Amino acid sequence: MKKTVSILLVIAMCLTLFAGCGGSPAKKDSNSVQTNENAGGEIVDSKGAAGSAGETGTKSDESGGQTVGGHVENLIIGTTAENNVFSALSQKDAFGRMNYNGLTQGNFVYQDANNELQPYFWKSFTISDDGKQIDFTMPTDAVWHDGQPVTMDDMVFTFEYMRDVRKVGSLKNLTEVKVTGEDSASLIFSEPDAYYWVNSSCMNNACVYPKHIWENVEDPTAVTGDEYAIGCGPFKLVSHDSDSQTSYYEAVPENNFLGEITVDKVTVQSYSDESTLMMAMMNGEIDAMFNYANPIDATIIETVMGSEDIDLGKSPFSGCYQLEYGKDRAPGNDESFRKAASLALNYEQLAVTINGDYGQVPGSGVIPPSCKGYDETLPMLEYNPEKAKELLDEAGYVDVDGDGYRELPDGSAMDVSVTPQYSSSMDLRMRIAEVIMKCLDDVGIKNHIDEESLANSEVWEDNMTKGNYDFSITLTTSGVASYNTAFRYFLGGLREGESSWLWGTIHDQDVIDTYYAMTQAISDDAYIENCKKLQKYASDTMAAQALCWETAFFPYRTDKYTGWENYPSWGVINCRTWFDLTTK
Repeated sequence: MKKTVSILLVIAMCLTLFAGCGGSPAKKDSNSVQTNENAGGEIVDSKGAAGSAGETGTKSDESGGQTVGGHVENLIIGTTAENNVFSALSQKDAFGRMNYNGLTQGNFVYQDANNELQPYFWKSFTISDDGKQIDFTMPTDAVWHDGQPVTMDDMVFTFEYMRDVRKVGSLKNLTEVKVTGEDSASLIFSEPDAYYWVNSSCMNNACVYPKHIWENVEDPTAVTGDEYAIGCGPFKLVSHDSDSQTSYYEAVPENNFLGEITVDKVTVQSYSDESTLMMAMMNGEIDAMFNYANPIDATIIETVMGSEDIDLGKSPFSGCYQLEYGKDRAPGNDESFRKAASLALNYEQLAVTINGDYGQVPGSGVIPPSCKGYDETLPMLEYNPEKAKELLDEAGYVDVDGDGYRELPDGSAMDVSVTPQYSSSMDLRMRIAEVIMKCLDDVGIKNHIDEESLANSEVWEDNMTKGNYDFSITLTTSGVASYNTAFRYFLGGLREGESSWLWGTIHDQDVIDTYYAMTQAISDDAYIENCKKLQKYASDTMAAQALCWETAFFPYRTDKYTGWENYPSWGVINCRTWFDLTTK
């Protein structure tokens, strides 16, 4: 949304020139008009104006220091991600996750509150009708955090480095970065990958790289040092303290991609868990929280309910937990068994387990209503254990030996494995597994937890890749859900050159082709058409299913600042925050 700078803000800016800066970090241990037509040759252009003006004069800031003339002096953001890794080319830890929001890096584009692409570092971009070319413009006055100017040479280097050194799969068909002017260039692909790349790039920290930093680095994962954190985003890293798990940032006024930067400083403070994080928010030690794809748990959100100064940041969550049936072996390769097993699951109980009172019984098409292309015509999943028993009987899964458990149709023993996705925090995934196992047991399906896959991430990944599972519990993050969707995890075959996330057992070539027809679409219409085909396939065959549709919570304080915008599944810390937030 374009905002007009008032006379008050002009006066306030003048006052800011003479104001001192201050502020203290939170303590760790605490009880342009934007349009977007994603294809069809339409131009996407964005240059937001400054955030709306706050009151002039000086106000007290509970976090320490003062805010002057509407500018936020020091925005303190809490997270449970660690403050250890600082590299522009890493998505690890708080630094990497904050750069999904273009904090220190010049991300090419971002997704707005409506899940539409908007330019960020790029001033504008156009996707050709055939999906093989992106024409873009870039600012000529942006600077790297070491003071050097950002040039078109950096831009050309970036794409060649991503394609040739980092081996970014979505750029494998990029044939040329053609410079057409001082501030303009074109990305030319041999295949219609333009729409796919630009949509997936905003979830991969795709940003311009400083050539003078990275040109001689052959392995980006092997380098250390704060020089590798240098970017051309609206903020630069000033310092970080691993002991207190804090990092500090200052605004770089030249990099005003969406208008005047209205936040002068940012502090990112890590906490050991969500409960401690929420206590810090209750105490006014942090202003907002951000943790990619990890909203505050519904049970913990109750601790801040009722506070007049805290908004819960409630929104529909685009990600979800899902179940895939192993179709490379019996009984998961039997559609009748899968449909019976689906009817055996208690979705109300799963919803409460996953999302408390806010969880919803999911639909049979897997992806939630907040995702682009959601098909509302498909039925919801049904809990009907008696019908499940009938289907199992009809399909030949009966108790032959009288021990209370069913055998396979050929009379051999059946004992299915339940495999939660390996994670550093397994509590919720194990609770989900327990609910599923109890439901299966209730209809006579003997089952056990897959202890082998719980050993470490490598063992889990190996079993998933080889299809060695019967019931696989995984999570689609909000970022993946926004474009690639949960179906990315269900495929048993990928395009040439792709190997990651090969966790699925869908080998049907028509389904695989439909998936890539979706991700490689050249327009929203083509994307949605193929997305609905995938949902219909899941609903008809029960090859995979969602376990719950969730409500997300990204709380923030409302007593000091205005201009917050709560992005669904994301929260109030987003690319626009740095340009829209002002004091009350």
